[in-house]
Amino acid sequence: MTKGERAERESLIESAMPRIVFAAAFAVVALLTGAPATARHGVAAGVAHGAAPVAVVGALGAALLAGCTGVASTPRAPAIAASIADPPATTEWHAEPILARATTANVLVLNHADPSLRLDAVAAQLQRQYDWLVEWMGFAPRAVVVHVGANYPCGFSLRAGADPEMFLLAGGIFDSADNYAHEMQHCFLSELGDSIPHWFNESLSDMAWLESEIGLWQRRHAPAWIAQLDRIDWRSYELLQLRKRFGPGYFPRVFRVLWRERAACRATFSAATKLDAKNEQIVAALTEAAGEDVLPLLRELGFDPRTRERQRGY
Repeated sequence: MTKGERAERESLIESAMPRIVFAAAFAVVALLTGAPATARHGVAAGVAHGAAPVAVVGALGAALLAGCTGVASTPRAPAIAASIADPPATTEWHAEPILARATTANVLVLNHADPSLRLDAVAAQLQRQYDWLVEWMGFAPRAVVVHVGANYPCGFSLRAGADPEMFLLAGGIFDSADNYAHEMQHCFLSELGDSIPHWFNESLSDMAWLESEIGLWQRRHAPAWIAQLDRIDWRSYELLQLRKRFGPGYFPRVFRVLWRERAACRATFSAATKLDAKNEQIVAALTEAAGEDVLPLLRELGFDPRTRERQRGY
């Protein structure tokens, strides 16, 4: 090896050394958090191959998120909402005239209430909720259609076609705490079947609202917020106890189990299936995500899989 070749090699090693050191350090941090191998390797490879700092930080963030929740980051759904036609009129609420429409990547908003509303701002907030739910749940409908009206009895959702729909009252449309998470969670759950027991569907949607207030909108401190809701007369008391016992990563694990078994869920969560079979499917998913049998705890709280269909108080 000539003197010039030796000098060139030493220069290459010197320039690569910081990236190698950083790659090793990031990989160790991700390993200690329990992040999946794919996330750890992505961090290390990104630094070692000279990836831009923002890309490396993003990869590290995904690794740390995966390590803290026990689930891998979910790829964002492709943009589709702009190509969706207005849904067919299947209810009296669809018959109201559409004053304006706005789309983001995965949300189509139809304004039936007030032409002065800044619908683009509404759509942007709803897209944030959609993106957060994708990460939290690990699956999603390709898009959600959101109706904004003045005369709905309350917020509600339905699925009559390819895309689920939710209906929000115009008076609180800029308040993301006012049914954004709850009704959109119903839309996401429709991917698992059209006859999920009321108690589970409603209580999971309450959990989505609870976690969105903490993690997405950051309006609540988790311990105090959960303590406020921790009342035996709260309608989602059973699932709240599971969240307290198994931590904030518990329901993301539950959703991954349900999605893995989505073919069985779609067969079970149908009108033709008996209630006890539906609840057995649910308890099996709750148990697998917990790593222990949760049915004894649920029974202590008054849950009977043979008869429990409605949420507490309904």
